[in-house]
Amino acid sequence: METRSITLYSRPECELCVEALEALRQIVATSPTPLVINEVNVEGDPVLHQRLLTEIPAVEYGGQLLSHATSRMRIATFIANVDDAVQHV
Repeated sequence: METRSITLYSRPECELCVEALEALRQIVATSPTPLVINEVNVEGDPVLHQRLLTEIPAVEYGGQLLSHATSRMRIATFIANVDDAVQHV
């Protein structure tokens, strides 16, 4: 089975970003699909910083972006919806 990548856009000293990362780790640990988390600090890229600063923590998966990804349930639902859409294509 192919490993899929999830990107977490965050920044240092962001408590919500830490919570989002922990939620993603829990989701990855229980996911039937192999998933890998890539964490991107938006402060390291001026374009990302300008585009996403007010949206973080944000999760990108399957070409889709979930802004304000602050709860495990919200992130898990987002991932499931993206996976479902991919399976029906």
